[in-house]
Amino acid sequence: GRKGRLLHVGIASYRDPLCPRTLYNMFTKSVEPENIRVRVLQQDDPKVDIDCLEGYCKMIAKAKAESRNEPFDDSAALPEDYAESCPHADQVNIHQVHAREAKGPTWARGLLSADFEGAHASRELSPQDHCMSIDSHMDFEPRWDTKMIDMWDLADNEYAVLSTYVAGTEQLGKNLNGMHEVPHLCMVTFTSNVRTHATKMAQELSRPKLTNAIWGAGLSFSKCHAELKVPVDPHTPYVFDGEEFNRAARFFTHGYDVYTPHRVYVLHDYHGSQSNPTTASWHRNTDHDAMKASHKRLKTMIEMPGGESDPNEALRIRQSKYGMGDRRSVDQLVEFSGVDTRNAKFPVDGRNRCGNLRWVPFAPHPRGVNYVPRYDDETEDPLADHFPTWEDSTSVWYDPSRVVGAAGGGKMSERDTRMKPMEEDAVEEEEEEEEDADINDEDKGVGMNAINIPHRDHEAHDAHENLHRHHEELRRAMREADRMEEEAARPVISNAEAHHNGGLLGGALRGGNGNADGGAGAAIGGRKLIDRAPTAEHGWSHLPLTVQIVAGCLVAGLAVTLYLTAGTGKGALAERYKRRRRKAV
Repeated sequence: GRKGRLLHVGIASYRDPLCPRTLYNMFTKSVEPENIRVRVLQQDDPKVDIDCLEGYCKMIAKAKAESRNEPFDDSAALPEDYAESCPHADQVNIHQVHAREAKGPTWARGLLSADFEGAHASRELSPQDHCMSIDSHMDFEPRWDTKMIDMWDLADNEYAVLSTYVAGTEQLGKNLNGMHEVPHLCMVTFTSNVRTHATKMAQELSRPKLTNAIWGAGLSFSKCHAELKVPVDPHTPYVFDGEEFNRAARFFTHGYDVYTPHRVYVLHDYHGSQSNPTTASWHRNTDHDAMKASHKRLKTMIEMPGGESDPNEALRIRQSKYGMGDRRSVDQLVEFSGVDTRNAKFPVDGRNRCGNLRWVPFAPHPRGVNYVPRYDDETEDPLADHFPTWEDSTSVWYDPSRVVGAAGGGKMSERDTRMKPMEEDAVEEEEEEEEDADINDEDKGVGMNAINIPHRDHEAHDAHENLHRHHEELRRAMREADRMEEEAARPVISNAEAHHNGGLLGGALRGGNGNADGGAGAAIGGRKLIDRAPTAEHGWSHLPLTVQIVAGCLVAGLAVTLYLTAGTGKGALAERYKRRRRKAV
């Protein structure tokens, strides 16, 4: 829900004259502009380029003049107090970097992540606020802000991240092909790293669709705890290929699930941005040695050949601030996504991952969804706070042999000695911060019974027990869901290039021409038919009421029947056999 929550927007911009228009569309088409906070990482040449905020305010001034039928001089300088007459200017923060210092999109988005982290530290941003990351050349449907939040709510998952390569601005206000077609990411290819490849189109979705953990940088919408726990890695300058799957893998292993938005409310100006060569000129400054080191780091994260050869250093990187999560394993990532990073193979088993998927359960952190781990400012190694990774039994890196006081345990390795304890006052500050960030209304997702647990061991234990019971219910519900899938409605997933001479998005998308089939699957007339079971719903409680009632009656009836007939089966069969014999005689 929206109540009491701000919407924080991060925009990475490189010498983009469309950035002011993005701000203008964002604020003027929103329902609650007063709740929007924008951080722009502006990489430009101040002597040449248009300042994003000043350009936005000029657009506002022009719109006001036109509404009064007054002339407007676009070349005139804004007054010193323009911010006072420019609505929402005080809600926009410009992080200025000279264009000659730019080092690519991941480096820029990494600085934005640091800005989000700083806002969290100063309590300007709550983990329970909503966060959105977009490009600097976007447009929006009217009421986009409330629509995006409502759509996120439909995922019914506290750990949901809405992401895709959004449609072009020429589709603004249109229902594509009369079937609400939306771009759906589910394919990758291997280049120097892992690259999101091709785009399918999903039709007539009733809610966001669970993907195989494929994430697109052009649009990412979630609760802010996702941005805080999975910040963009700033140590990967000059990277283009590999950025998206790396963060997707980190989201997944931290427990987050990527969903395709079922409606298009945020759109991308592909033509306007790609027809301007200046906006991609950061490539000219590429340091190829630094780029090579970046790819090595990304490969280390996802256990791809060509990464760090020292296993201890590789583990240190994966467990560092910008490393992998410990809620799900890389093995689970490979099986779920179909992306075999260790052998550069997709799909790993030949199966298409564009249709219905089985959600992967995980154990939420015992300190709750709002908990953001702390790391050493210099080494970026995790601080040993209440739950060191190896002592947390819910972690995929749990190692009982390293737990102090356990049988055969207690010996500290070289890696362990690098873990710095948190200062006592920092622990107290963190606990107060998490209490302030408690969820006020009913939150959704898997294992949410552990969200607001105070930091006491016995309550953490109770949360674990509740979680195990919840997952047992989930496994039973999944068996029932298999039966229900056969009766579910079926939307169509088709190749993007099947529409409008190369597709709605065509070659403009990072993924390429969109003609990859992506593996096995029933096809009719060149289109794949993919079941649309409610993949975002988990647990017995999310099954339809009628199904719960019928299942309950069947189980009760079966139990009564077994009780009444216990021990009489053989006698009844014998009596029926005798009657048949007498009739035959």
